[in-house]
Amino acid sequence: MNRDKIPRAYDLNARREREFKRQRSGRDELYRREDYDNFQPVMMTFKAFLSTQDDSITDEEALQKYGEYKLEFQRQQLNEFFVTHKEDEWFKMKYHPTMKEQRLTEMKEMLQKRLHVFTTLVNDEFMNDVALDETNQDKLIELMDKIVVLLEGGSEEDIEEMIANKNNSEETKKQIHKTTSIFLSNLHPSITKLEIETIAKKFPGYMRLALSEPDQNNKFARKCWLTFERNAKIREICFGLNNMKIREHDLKPVVNKDLSKRIRIVDKPSTDSKVAELSITTCEKLIKVLDKKAGLFDEDENKNPLLDHIVEGSSDTKVLDRLILYLRIVFSLDFYNKNEYPFEDEMPNRCGLLHVRPSADGDESSEKEIAEYVQKMEDKMSVFLKEKVEIKAELLSKLGLRNENDEIEKFMSVSMQEIESDKWLCILSQKKFKAPQFVRKHIENKFGEKIDDVKMEVEFFNNYIMDENRPKLPVATPMPMKRPHPEKRPAPRYVEQDMRNYEPPAKKSIKDRLGVGGVKVTYSAPDPRDIIDYSDVDSFANFDYDF
Repeated sequence: MNRDKIPRAYDLNARREREFKRQRSGRDELYRREDYDNFQPVMMTFKAFLSTQDDSITDEEALQKYGEYKLEFQRQQLNEFFVTHKEDEWFKMKYHPTMKEQRLTEMKEMLQKRLHVFTTLVNDEFMNDVALDETNQDKLIELMDKIVVLLEGGSEEDIEEMIANKNNSEETKKQIHKTTSIFLSNLHPSITKLEIETIAKKFPGYMRLALSEPDQNNKFARKCWLTFERNAKIREICFGLNNMKIREHDLKPVVNKDLSKRIRIVDKPSTDSKVAELSITTCEKLIKVLDKKAGLFDEDENKNPLLDHIVEGSSDTKVLDRLILYLRIVFSLDFYNKNEYPFEDEMPNRCGLLHVRPSADGDESSEKEIAEYVQKMEDKMSVFLKEKVEIKAELLSKLGLRNENDEIEKFMSVSMQEIESDKWLCILSQKKFKAPQFVRKHIENKFGEKIDDVKMEVEFFNNYIMDENRPKLPVATPMPMKRPHPEKRPAPRYVEQDMRNYEPPAKKSIKDRLGVGGVKVTYSAPDPRDIIDYSDVDSFANFDYDF
């Protein structure tokens, strides 16, 4: 029998389908409620805030108090976020004084190495006669491979061997410029780099790993890339990692695919001479800002020699290409893509992508296309040219910036207790003294490391507060109110009527029966009836549904 002809009340599969949807909606509601806990509490609107104030409050007082309320609300949220995440590795890497300094040192060493590679390529004339356009794709890929070989610690002999063995198979020759990798898409924020490395080092061919910034919209989970040598048995490694856990957390690894196309072409307006002139000016500004930020060069005695080749008003593409390659190799900034590739030295591809101009042949771009291209370039590059703005001291104080001396005084106060007149107890050592100044001196002499911890905590917290782009919980949208389920009512009992005195009801018009506004469904009640199994009825067709 065709399912369409089965009465709905007797269609077992349809009823199972409805029951499954009802259960699934209940689970989804539970998940939404759990996710709601990972958002900031909703701050009161100005109207809601006024309802908590006295009716005699003036407009100026209301605005002032609401501003104070917003600052206090923000201060509490920042403090709560710090307390919640201060033990997380990603948070320490950004703000803990020791780990932050260590990370900055590592990043500077990577930049110095990339600068050395660029200088080597210039001195050895590897970049001569290499134009950044689509007609030179093979030369550009070869240049990028040379860069990777040098970044991996290879020599000029390794570069020559790479070029000579380019047509050989991967199984017979070790390829320094190529790797293979595994991707972990949803790493729990409590998992540390050391824990992942400990597992990854069990497999042959392991090289390095990269961790992304935490995703604020996904409970601060991170992504991870594990890089192995090209000849590593990556599928077997992936299978082995799939059977491992870090504490109770699954890794869910997948094999990372190779880049399908390393040289990519941008829009036609990039070939225009006016755009080239503006690009040279923009590259010069970028190099000055990034050099200064990284401490590589400055505009005084230690000036970048690359900038000496720039002539004002020039549109020479050779000069432009050298500037673009400097940005790409040293700072991992792909100019024509208007994008930065962060932590590229830790990623599987240390120089994976490069965007170039299309061929200059063909129709010229219109004025409108050029104007749109220039506007887009200026908007994207303004992010990198923007100077860091210091938050005002007054605002920092209102947000809870800590004072080192005040925090030490608080530590001293909670570390001593007055037992009786002229008798004080040091809570840390349980020793007794005649006056608080003796307790203070005792703590400074015997527990100096604890005072250092207080100072470190103050700097840790202040680093977080002073960051204008500090991470925080996303703001929650209010959950929609769900109407309560109607109470189940017992079915009415049937009472046999006396048909001798029965009169049919008077017929009403359609408006009287349905109302002026028509039928309005105010709620949908669940089906109170139990599912009855009719699977033994031969005339009903059996259908399989993949839910």
